[in-house]
Amino acid sequence: MMRLAPCCTTLLAICLGTWLAAASAQPAPAAPAASKPLTHRPLRSNQPPVVLPPTTPGPVTGPPGAPAHTVVPRQHELTLFPCSQCHKVMPVNTTPRQLVAAPHAAALQHGQGRMWCLDCHQANDRDLLHGISGQPITFNQSSQLCAQCHSPRYRDWVFGAHGKRVADWHGERQLYACTHCHDPHNPALAPRAPSKPPPVRAGLAPMETVRHALPPLWKLMQPGADHGQAATP
Repeated sequence: MMRLAPCCTTLLAICLGTWLAAASAQPAPAAPAASKPLTHRPLRSNQPPVVLPPTTPGPVTGPPGAPAHTVVPRQHELTLFPCSQCHKVMPVNTTPRQLVAAPHAAALQHGQGRMWCLDCHQANDRDLLHGISGQPITFNQSSQLCAQCHSPRYRDWVFGAHGKRVADWHGERQLYACTHCHDPHNPALAPRAPSKPPPVRAGLAPMETVRHALPPLWKLMQPGADHGQAATP
């Protein structure tokens, strides 16, 4: 076992005594304070949602700021109108069912089978449509009926982003109704081929292609060569 020199032993004792004196002079650590309960700032008030009382639906008045417009009438184009010519002699049956009498389709594709005829047609007057608030709607204003379920499309139609407009974009705004393009009983548009391009107007015949012949590049690189275009043969 290695022995320390007397001087090293004395120095070690002095350092150890100094460290013990400094440690005893330090105050005792304070007792930990009582922990507080954790709190957080709520992101929202945890209140039950406000349930508004039911309201009575009213007629469609159009989106705010809608520009003035008229709708192209098409009631006179309906082949089976007036509907009352047949329904006035038939009893009213309000039970949803599959139709078996021609000329109506047996099942409606509109709403994927969740809709029934009397959701849109008046039961006691088949020459009118049935609004959600009970108000009658004529076939010339059928777009108001479509707006009850398709409000975003109706808004785009009123402002001009959807549908078609008569004539140009100046003057009175006269719009085609939804049923000009969509079958109300099967509104999805079937794929179709694009229309043929319009004919060229008189005086605007296609220009003839003019081809300019150029000499070979190696001839143009020769000293004193003519860098102009050669005449067309």
